[in-house]
Amino acid sequence: MRCWRWASGGAVLADVARLAWLAVRERAGRSALAALGVFIAFLALATALSIGETFKGVVEEAFQRLGLNTVWILPRFRPLTEADVATVSALLPTAVVIPMTGEGAKARLPDGSERDVMIYYVPPEAVDVLIPRDALKSGVMSIGGSLALVSTRVKMAGDVPLEPGMPVTLERSTGPPLEVTAAGVVDLSGIAGPLGGGDVFVDRALSAVEGYALIYVITDSPQTAEKAAARLTPYFPDATILSPQVLARQVGQFAAVAQLGLGVLAGVSALITAMWLYDTMTISILQRTKEIGIMRAVGFKRRHILAVILAESLIVIAMGIAAALPALFLISQISIPIGFGAALKLRIAPVAVLASAAVVLAANLLGALAPAYRASRLNIVDALRYE
Repeated sequence: MRCWRWASGGAVLADVARLAWLAVRERAGRSALAALGVFIAFLALATALSIGETFKGVVEEAFQRLGLNTVWILPRFRPLTEADVATVSALLPTAVVIPMTGEGAKARLPDGSERDVMIYYVPPEAVDVLIPRDALKSGVMSIGGSLALVSTRVKMAGDVPLEPGMPVTLERSTGPPLEVTAAGVVDLSGIAGPLGGGDVFVDRALSAVEGYALIYVITDSPQTAEKAAARLTPYFPDATILSPQVLARQVGQFAAVAQLGLGVLAGVSALITAMWLYDTMTISILQRTKEIGIMRAVGFKRRHILAVILAESLIVIAMGIAAALPALFLISQISIPIGFGAALKLRIAPVAVLASAAVVLAANLLGALAPAYRASRLNIVDALRYE
């Protein structure tokens, strides 16, 4: 008896699936339009959520390059002094405190060509901390005395590439010309941070500029950096204290709100599609009233009628989502220029895809539920008499 019930239940489920598929095929035009609505709703929602994830990922990477465990102290009205450096060192005894400054200059290269450059004056012992070892392309990672590090931009500025050991004359506005020798060539094109815009790096003892334009603090963790920024703020009321960790959190919160807004706007399309499917199912049921009466007369129960209508809706929804997945993949392959030679690609997060599919599925099934319920409650006699 139990085996017969299982077999009977399986046969009913097979009939439900078959009848739902036949209904979709018989009304191919209307089903295609409903699937198109699902396609648009799912694509819009998945794209909107992925835009938010892409923005958050780009911001996170940018702040990671800046150093989430760092604090930047920038003067507003006057240069920072040795006394300021000593204050920071006393307040944060376990941190690495690096004062630096910079100025524009004109570099005269060995071939006689000239180039406008940015000189950064940094402590020699801080070079290994500030510049990644893999950024060194040739020569040695060393400054001090007349030795300097030059960027690849300076190396390729003249007609003859600048190599380690070659002399460079730096004509400054704050002091006499500075004669240095290139100790090494570094590539900082992909590096963000205090030295990201520099061209020539020399010992800070060679600076004729009074004070410092930046005190760069390196802590042992992002959490420590956030606490350090809060501790330093009362002691430097006339300076701007930046912590990439704090900025990253603030921008992340803004990105989350923006993503929610985009999701709500895109979610409106899911509601419109649900109404569209409601209308489609309502018209379909009116056209099939007599058919539903015959199904009831031959033994289909109300729950079976409900299952047929919902299965039909589910097929239409699945067709729309399945058609949108390749389109979503193609969109993710498009590069969007964002300036400075960089381009951005949409990151399709699996979570965003699953969330979009769930929202579209739920909205459209709810839209089809009312017509399906009404179909299941039709009176058999009235349905058979319907013309």
